[in-house]
Amino acid sequence: MKNTQAHILLCLAYVIGLLVTFNPWVRWGMLVAAIPVILLLPKIWKKSPNWQLLLVAIAIAGCASFYLELRIPKLAANDISKYIPATAERGTSQFTIVQGIVDSYPHITRNQNSQFWLNATQLNEIQGNDLRPADVSRTVNGRLYVTVPLQSGTGLQPGVEVSITGTLYLPQPNANPGGFSFRDYLSQSGGFAGMRGVQLRVPDENQTQQWSWGKLRARIAAAQVKWLNVPVGPLVTAMVLGSDAVDLPFDLRDRFVRVGLAHALAASGFQVSLILNAILSLTRKRLSVVAQSNLGAVALLIFLGLTGFQPAVVRSVVMGMAVLIGLRSNRKINQLSSLFIAGTLLLIINPLWVWDIGFELSFLATLGLIVTVEPLQEKLDWLPPTIADLVTVPLAASIWTLPIQLYVFKVFPFYSLPANILTSPLISIISIGGTIGALIGSIVPILGSAVSWILYLPTQILIGIVNLFNYLPGTSFAVGQIALWQLFALYGIILGVWIFPKWQKNWKILASIGVLLVIVPLAIWKTTELQITALASKDSQILVIQDRGHTILINSGNESIARFVVLPFLQQQAINRIDRAIDFNRDIPVSNSWQTLTQTMPIDRFYSIGGDSRDGLIKFEPLPIGKVQKLDRVEITTIETNPAIFQIEIPESKQKWLIIGDNIADRSQQAIDIEQLTPVQTLYWSGGRLAERAIAKIRPKVAIAATANPDPETIKLLEKNNVRVYYTGRDGAIQWTPTGEFKPYLEGEKS
Repeated sequence: MKNTQAHILLCLAYVIGLLVTFNPWVRWGMLVAAIPVILLLPKIWKKSPNWQLLLVAIAIAGCASFYLELRIPKLAANDISKYIPATAERGTSQFTIVQGIVDSYPHITRNQNSQFWLNATQLNEIQGNDLRPADVSRTVNGRLYVTVPLQSGTGLQPGVEVSITGTLYLPQPNANPGGFSFRDYLSQSGGFAGMRGVQLRVPDENQTQQWSWGKLRARIAAAQVKWLNVPVGPLVTAMVLGSDAVDLPFDLRDRFVRVGLAHALAASGFQVSLILNAILSLTRKRLSVVAQSNLGAVALLIFLGLTGFQPAVVRSVVMGMAVLIGLRSNRKINQLSSLFIAGTLLLIINPLWVWDIGFELSFLATLGLIVTVEPLQEKLDWLPPTIADLVTVPLAASIWTLPIQLYVFKVFPFYSLPANILTSPLISIISIGGTIGALIGSIVPILGSAVSWILYLPTQILIGIVNLFNYLPGTSFAVGQIALWQLFALYGIILGVWIFPKWQKNWKILASIGVLLVIVPLAIWKTTELQITALASKDSQILVIQDRGHTILINSGNESIARFVVLPFLQQQAINRIDRAIDFNRDIPVSNSWQTLTQTMPIDRFYSIGGDSRDGLIKFEPLPIGKVQKLDRVEITTIETNPAIFQIEIPESKQKWLIIGDNIADRSQQAIDIEQLTPVQTLYWSGGRLAERAIAKIRPKVAIAATANPDPETIKLLEKNNVRVYYTGRDGAIQWTPTGEFKPYLEGEKS
């Protein structure tokens, strides 16, 4: 037991050392607090490690924090990103030809393009309009995130040399609260630039004829799709090899994620244990222990190759190898020690995996199964064993993964536990049958198709259950961005209940404290909140007004903006209901974007500025000119409909905004009745040209342009009148609060 405790402590110290690198103050604070911890811990914990072991653990944590910094990818002297003009609009540049070696298998994006990583070797600029390379070329290096038309990426595999014509770009920082940082994602993957390809050429076609894991994976996927069709076939393949090994339809993947069943689409420990149990059971009486362990090791390595070396799978395979070593040496392997040692070894090989959410969830879920299932079964011993297993396994995993899920995804999957209980037998059946079908299909595809066809009914039932939970209200309850102290406090409670017997007796009280730690700060904030946020999206005016739990959303952009800009912000702000939705972007179809939002949260009423209309299934009621629409402390009054001009007023805070929808500047300026305008504190417009008379009439103190490139003459006029100007395309989202402050989201990026 002492050895197990020492192993866990040292491994945990290494992981903590990696995690604290997110903030240098936390790192140095950890080192400063080391001596008091060494002195006080033995006094408050009788079974605490001795001071020598604690000192070694703290030294390991300190070394780990510096080791991670050494392993963070850095720009090389001739990285391809250095040849992209930083002043180019939105980070794009002129057409170029890039040569390089494909470094990953292609995947289909939501925009139905093919995406892969490329190790760039040569860069040529385009000469003239016929896409001919210029005489001068540069030798470059660096990983490049590439998207090309779907057909161009078909059949590509790592190691193939290609030539791509397209535009290079620098990834932009995340411009909105709660949004996805594409720049951080690229840098963590070792890349600093992207390319939008329009043409792809493979100089030597014979390169793609070699055997590869990708071809074997495609053979299995094709065999399972042949008789199961889409989406059943790809779903079965994903449940066996992981979603990274097959292009699963995004709408189906989103439905699984919303109900807390994302783990069903990730190859991990379940498949590894399935493979080992099958091999050991079938060969126990026929092969020696050495032969069994060798066969098991080969099977695990084949499985690892088929899944594409995903972090969670590598962790599971390493643990499986530990089991085989124990079998071969006739020694019992401590699961807890092997989990921490396996995780630490992988983080030594690639410390950046510590930020991989798949690796984190896989590790924590496995930890929960090892240490929490048995205590839960004791609590539920009044249930039949089969039912108790169905409840305790997903519950144990959920307890350990929930805090990190809340911190990263900002939502609580309300039906996760019942969904996991109902689908657990189906997932087991499909995984077992899919594994058998994959094995046979890799050798005889038609026979693999026949075996996989048996899974059609259980897979359809699984999809039906997932759809049912998605239709229920409150599938994902947004809790907002919990603070780091809340995350640490939640895991402190979980660890305390695991380690200290006294805490285990009071687990109900501690669980209630954990719930209150999340709910109370959220409830206090919601009862007092008042803020207006202008979101940053390409040439779209999107405004979110929050007032003591009520929400008004003005515009939703297109479907992509609704999914990747608006929805993450709403979830980050713990918004689960939109009281009023107002749209004035009548030049573009918007039904898909609003329906994307309604799939996640209800919207009480829809309004439009510009007349009564119906867009798809959504009916927009008109906001008549001059009539005040009131919601709690917020008053909205329409002034004009073409272009859309309306006023937002909060009398209590003496704040008045004027919104001018100006998609076609010249036409709009002719239509604006300047005499109807009144002075306001804040002007929010599309960035088009505004007449000097209009600016003089409005007299704003702050102006927000919903673009990266506002009209320069208008900017000069505003600055001449001492107006503070923000661009959402430059400054990111702009947020106003009752203190009178305007906070640009990217202010930290520029400083």
